[in-house]
Amino acid sequence: MRKYQSIISVLLVTLFALLPGVAAAQDEAAVPTAEATAQPLTIFTTYPAQIIGRGESLNLPLKLRSGSAEAVKLAVEDVPEGWTVSFRGGSRTVTAVYVDGQNDSAVDLRVEAPANAEAGPHAFTVVATGADETSRLPLTLTVEEKAPPQLTLDTDLPTLRGKPSSSFRYNVTVKNEGGDDMNVSLSAETPPAFLATFTLNGQDVTSIPLTGGESKRLSVEVRAFNEVPAGTYPVTVNAQSGDLSASLPLEAEVVGQAELTFSTPDGRLSGEANAGRSTSFKLVVGNTGTAPAREVKVSANAPSGWNVTLEPESIPEVAPGQTVEVTANVQPADKAINGDYVVSYSARSDQASTKNMEMRITVTTSTLWGVAGVALIAVAVAAVALAVGRFGRR
Repeated sequence: MRKYQSIISVLLVTLFALLPGVAAAQDEAAVPTAEATAQPLTIFTTYPAQIIGRGESLNLPLKLRSGSAEAVKLAVEDVPEGWTVSFRGGSRTVTAVYVDGQNDSAVDLRVEAPANAEAGPHAFTVVATGADETSRLPLTLTVEEKAPPQLTLDTDLPTLRGKPSSSFRYNVTVKNEGGDDMNVSLSAETPPAFLATFTLNGQDVTSIPLTGGESKRLSVEVRAFNEVPAGTYPVTVNAQSGDLSASLPLEAEVVGQAELTFSTPDGRLSGEANAGRSTSFKLVVGNTGTAPAREVKVSANAPSGWNVTLEPESIPEVAPGQTVEVTANVQPADKAINGDYVVSYSARSDQASTKNMEMRITVTTSTLWGVAGVALIAVAVAAVALAVGRFGRR
């Protein structure tokens, strides 16, 4: 028993001797050193190498990062001769930026190239100086010859042909020939009866953005509000961006369209006819369109057993605004009973056709049969009277 007590005592003494060292090690692990957490002063940008044109200015967004709160001074070294540089922050020129030690601070470097800047790369360095550290950011701006600003309009088919009710659709290409981005406004000059709309990717537009050298293909639709006479109508498409403008002349060639009509001289669509006898009716074929209707064929559709002839059956031409008289000879069937019947007429050409014009025909019994019936009745009455007179005396 005493043996075990001695062993336990030794273990306890050893354990208490090791505890201070373990606690110190834990404290060192829990509290990092200042050297391990210190964030060095850094200045950086997403695009350190860019293209610039002669006489152009650009803004390079810069970011500063530091592990301690401090004011950081800014400067640029190796600035090419004739170039102008400045730091912009809060819409003002600045020479230093405050960094809070936790978040990135932002500032813009504005660079202006001279109009006679030498083509090729130009290198310079942005220097950020803190209380104890300095960070350097090398930049490269390459001067390239920029295309002069220019705006153009083009189309493959400047003249389209269609009927008065047609929509004229032109494929027009708008191109920014210069190197600068621009926003282009679109408009069109049309005759009074026409309207023009611009469509890009299925959407109606009145303006489009174009980057330097970019071109876009538009659909320009021109249509008339109502029927217009045949002729050629000029349309001018305009594109403008600031002082730049471009125009494209187009033409909408409206061809005439025949419009046939079928009626009667007085507008009456009814008449009378006797069974088995031919009756004539006057009809009128007209053209209310803007082009001649040629080789017009007229036809009729009548009840079974009827005979209908048309004079003439073919009309060589019906000019716009002209009417031509047609005679319809209608003969109902011999056994047609009294009543109303319908005969329909139509006219057709290669250019146009009419709807069926329906005419109501009232069939009556022939007057000849009426007279014969009256005569037979009179004869029968006379015979009866004669018989009564002869045999009545007896």
